Amino acid sequence: MMRITLRLIAIAIAVAAAVDPSIAVDAATRPRIAVVVGDADGPDAGRVRDDLARDLAADYDVIPQIVSDAAAAIVIGTRYPIDPVPDSLRVMTVTMPPPADAVRIVRLVAPREVPPATRIRVDVELDAHGAAGRTTNLGARVGGVETSVVSHRWLQVDERWRASLDVVPVGEPPFVVRIAASTATAGGATESTAADVVVRRRTIPLAVEFVDARPSWASTFVRRALEGDPRFRVESVSGESRGVVAKTAGAVPLADAQLDRFDAVVVGGLDRVTTTDVAGVERYMREREGAVVVLPDQRIESGPARALLPEFTERLLERPAALLSPSGGAVLRASELLVAQALPPGADVLMQMPAETGGAVIVTMPQAAGRLLVSGAMDAWRDRAADGAAFDRFWQATIAGLALTTPPPIDVEVTPVVLRPREAATVIVRVRGAEPARVSAAFGGQPLRLVPDAGRGVYRGRVTAGESARPATLDVEAVDARGARQSAVQPVPIVVDAAPRLAPVAAPLSLLSASHHGLDVAPGRTGEITQALRQSVRPTHAIARQHPMRSPWWLLPFVACLSAEWWARRRLGQR
Repeated sequence: MMRITLRLIAIAIAVAAAVDPSIAVDAATRPRIAVVVGDADGPDAGRVRDDLARDLAADYDVIPQIVSDAAAAIVIGTRYPIDPVPDSLRVMTVTMPPPADAVRIVRLVAPREVPPATRIRVDVELDAHGAAGRTTNLGARVGGVETSVVSHRWLQVDERWRASLDVVPVGEPPFVVRIAASTATAGGATESTAADVVVRRRTIPLAVEFVDARPSWASTFVRRALEGDPRFRVESVSGESRGVVAKTAGAVPLADAQLDRFDAVVVGGLDRVTTTDVAGVERYMREREGAVVVLPDQRIESGPARALLPEFTERLLERPAALLSPSGGAVLRASELLVAQALPPGADVLMQMPAETGGAVIVTMPQAAGRLLVSGAMDAWRDRAADGAAFDRFWQATIAGLALTTPPPIDVEVTPVVLRPREAATVIVRVRGAEPARVSAAFGGQPLRLVPDAGRGVYRGRVTAGESARPATLDVEAVDARGARQSAVQPVPIVVDAAPRLAPVAAPLSLLSASHHGLDVAPGRTGEITQALRQSVRPTHAIARQHPMRSPWWLLPFVACLSAEWWARRRLGQR
């Protein structure tokens, strides 16, 4: 009887394993909490992270980065993070105090490329906290050669300083410009911060088109100044009289989509400009993000061109006044002036009246996605030979600077701009014009996968630098529905001692938690975060299907029953 029982048990186990029954059970899962250290490097941020991980470990799975199945996140830092955070994720923040005597570079603006024999203008913004009474030296270095140094003494506890450096490119392109700021501390030591910017050498002239609705001296002499500069390729179209137009071979009307081939457009004879012309200029600034220069030679009270001009007051002087640049440089002279009364946010004054009279005369301002320059120095061309041809130098430098801000048809952005060996970077490609049917890219000869991003014609990818400190090349090609091809080549410097990634001007970190249904605390109050998480993020319960016969432990009774049954048969002399 025992032998039969043992055999039946073994058979029952084998049959149950073959059937593989499942059982429904109520299962609880531990939520995953991401604890991330953002821009606050140092031991204090590490201690806060370790304390939070230890307090949460009993109830949650703590992970070091934000993943798709995280139930909540805790971000430790000082500023709003660069990388995107899912909108639906609950986020708590720990705002670390800024270090004492901290001076940091928050913004660098430089052209993507410069023509040969052209200095690089780099605009720098620095933030200082607790550095009142100290002096910061700001310098630029290219190819190991220091080319420009300026100094600033901080007067307030929290202060921002803007400076411009004219950098002479040295060595072979692309030029890696290292901007470094050094500040003496109270103890006599020196604190330094640095950032890199990459500038390419432009091998083709800047394409500029002059469009005069009627002949205008104001634009004619600006055009002649550019025609004498080999950095420019100038095309022009001028309405000589009713129905008679004089144009160069490559010139196009303002309403033509081929206007996008130009880096800048200069418009004169504004009283004859049509509504179609204004619509074409606005489209060029909106879609091409191009730069437009408007040169009135008389006061414009009405008409289509009035939409391009800010509020101006006409001033007629007996003798020409010297117009000064706020940043120094060339001086223009004019007696027929349009003086700006109100400027929009983001406007820059290039030339203004002397201090005793005041008033902006030549200004640039954002217009749609492009840039608009309006010159109120209507008769500055009369004194174009004064001050060593300052008129020519001013317009050559100004229009070159505007043209260089116009993005190319395929704009490639790599962040960070300078990589260390084996460092990862984000690639953003913007294709302007018609929606491309296909966009392909390669980094260092290897195919790069680009995925559509938010926005029309925008694509995103990731690359990783090689192990050697040798420049790599990023090649991008776009093909539209008609088969027309556009391409761009972006050199990517790889340097062992590349400066840290420049932290952009960002909102406070507390804004992240406020927009993600979270809580912002100081480092000493992290207990409030753990308490809030335990109240809001609880283990989830779900019906789970379990298969008990899949446990390997069933082999033990199965083998035991077969062995016992075999032993009993052998004892009775059976096989």
